[in-house]
Amino acid sequence: MKFSYVASLTAVTAFLNFASAARADTIAYGPFSIPLQTTNWSQTISVPKFDPSLGILDAIDFTLIGHVEGLAAFESLDAAPASVTVNLAAQIQLQRPDSTIILVALPLVSSSETVAAFDGVIDFGGDSGRQYPDLSATVTESTTSPPPASDLALFTGLGFINLPVVATGASSGSGAGNLLLYFNTFGSAEVSVVYHYTIPEPGSLGLLGLAGLSLFRRRAF
Repeated sequence: MKFSYVASLTAVTAFLNFASAARADTIAYGPFSIPLQTTNWSQTISVPKFDPSLGILDAIDFTLIGHVEGLAAFESLDAAPASVTVNLAAQIQLQRPDSTIILVALPLVSSSETVAAFDGVIDFGGDSGRQYPDLSATVTESTTSPPPASDLALFTGLGFINLPVVATGASSGSGAGNLLLYFNTFGSAEVSVVYHYTIPEPGSLGLLGLAGLSLFRRRAF
């Protein structure tokens, strides 16, 4: 008695048929928009979970668009000229329900200028101060999960998953040893989620079962 190579070939063929029978698809949600508002803020978006009746979730794409705009101003109090840089910035986070971070966007815009020694008047103007009233910046960040593999289970099910979006002011200035800074910072965000999944075709599991059984068939020579 010998193992039949014909049986092994049948098994391989059936498995390949199973693999080719499954097809990939995607579902996209968003963008979910959070309107422009003064930082610091925390909002929540509700994203539909992946319905497991559609197939098997393989991966999730996340996209976060962070926007910052507002006013920056400074007054140098130094007794000598100084080159001052101001950065209007915000840190915008997309989080899981347990507050762990999925994505971070850091929109930032900088302005630099050399000013004279302090002119004796704190007005964010004159010879020693400046104002920048219309600063803005936008940045787009994206990532694919897994990792972590736990996201596949977290985002699978019926109903919605609530994702916090948090914006924190991160503006700064430098260049003078004695420096007054003023910022009025606003931030907004957009979030998009795309599910990548596999759809097994009807009967493909049966083919896989037949492939396994055929491995045990023998043929007498």
